[in-house]
Amino acid sequence: MICIVFFHFFNLRISRTGCKKWILGVILVLAGCVTPETRHAEITTIIIQPEHGQVDLAGKPFILTGRLVVNARQQKFSGGMRWRHAKKRDEIYLFSPLGQVVAEIFRDQTGVRLTTSEPAVYQAQSAEYLTSQVLGWELPLAGLQFWVRGEHFPGTVAEKDLDKGNRAVAIRQDGWNILYRNYYPERPDVSSLPKLLEFSRSGIKMKLIIDQWGKGDKGAAGMSGEQS
Repeated sequence: MICIVFFHFFNLRISRTGCKKWILGVILVLAGCVTPETRHAEITTIIIQPEHGQVDLAGKPFILTGRLVVNARQQKFSGGMRWRHAKKRDEIYLFSPLGQVVAEIFRDQTGVRLTTSEPAVYQAQSAEYLTSQVLGWELPLAGLQFWVRGEHFPGTVAEKDLDKGNRAVAIRQDGWNILYRNYYPERPDVSSLPKLLEFSRSGIKMKLIIDQWGKGDKGAAGMSGEQS
């Protein structure tokens, strides 16, 4: 709302007290003309209970290429990442800024194997434990295979913030806080996938910038988040 006030004076004499009252009146009139606009983001928060019975805890196959930044109490990491995910298998490569392989993480039904650049090979039953012990920071693989696509892990309780397009804005699950900063544009044949997400818990913060998405069963796709 816009108010325009015209004042026209013809030889008007105003006392000092009257002048103060007149100025105060004008301020109040103008203040009443201003209607503050408060914009509230259309966010819906839902709590999702874990699914029971035969639940797919592997997620959809995909390939992604991007950059990972890790700030942990013990170690830091900044470099490239390539991840091929299938229902019963994961292959994750971490690269230095110059492109050398720093670590390879391989998961299948027998467990998880981590190979470093020395090379040294380590094995365990979970990627979370293995990366924490060897790299000095935990990679939450069980949840991340879902979070990276903007989905929650179906095996535990999740609190999820959704925008008006039903895309995840934030997920809080298993002690982790996942924030979605940017998405690739949605296309008729491709759903909108995350481009930038941050995930953190006590003592560790990570940022993942996804440069390329692909379908795991058909190889890598083109740049800018396109899927083949």
